[in-house]
Amino acid sequence: MHIQKKEIDNSKEAFLKNEFLTMSVLGALGRSKTYSKSVSEQDKSLFRIALREKLREIGDKYISPIPEEEHLSHIKKIADDLTSNFSHCLENRRFRIGIAQKALNLYLKYLWCVGFIPMPPHCPFDSIIIGHLPECKDLKWTADDSINDYQKLVNAARKNTDDKPIAEWELEIWLKSVQSTRERKSVKWSRTEKGHKVPLVEPSQPNIFSKQGDTMIKGTVTSQGKYADGKNICELYISADSSDRLPHEYGKREPIDIRIGNFVYEAGVHETKNGVV
Repeated sequence: MHIQKKEIDNSKEAFLKNEFLTMSVLGALGRSKTYSKSVSEQDKSLFRIALREKLREIGDKYISPIPEEEHLSHIKKIADDLTSNFSHCLENRRFRIGIAQKALNLYLKYLWCVGFIPMPPHCPFDSIIIGHLPECKDLKWTADDSINDYQKLVNAARKNTDDKPIAEWELEIWLKSVQSTRERKSVKWSRTEKGHKVPLVEPSQPNIFSKQGDTMIKGTVTSQGKYADGKNICELYISADSSDRLPHEYGKREPIDIRIGNFVYEAGVHETKNGVV
């Protein structure tokens, strides 16, 4: 009976780790311009598999506390190894530090939250977290490819944590963001289901309709019309210099809110086969 229970526990752990790897890869690649425009779907798939295996391999090292310098070397190793093996399908032939840290730190966060590993040394740095670091507002995690810039994020986070570990500080921010998003969806649904457009929030609620604050984008309206149920439809192409500010991935529609004038509209963002957003 003890052996059977152990096998069941191992199966549960393997299942959770598999799910964590899936979510970590999606979280790192889903909102970043990782691939070159000419990359094939097969190469994308091979790259994701390789990233998963690298995260699994390095994640196993965190069964005991890891010094910060070693953690930094792991992030750099992920970026360098995947660049070496997949430069032909990566944007600018490089897997950037910012995306590598997001993938590893997110995977470690999942493992820590369920008790598989001790608290990790850092946290996933994305636009939400960087938005709480005024001194780093010009750093963009999807474009960052410097371990020194990453260290700046870590140092800035330490100054803003009120002596809490970075991982705990980030978790609190994340939970507040989720609650804000749920409130936003609840308010919007209660109004739109009655046929009303959603008005702008008051200045005292600056981010209730946006996880990352207001973002200015440029684009072109390519078609307008109505769905079969009578709802309005408007299709826009986003300019190249604005597309990386929006979550987009080929074959997957990401929900966002767009503010036009005094109203907020629900929208979906996706990338076409030709790389158009």
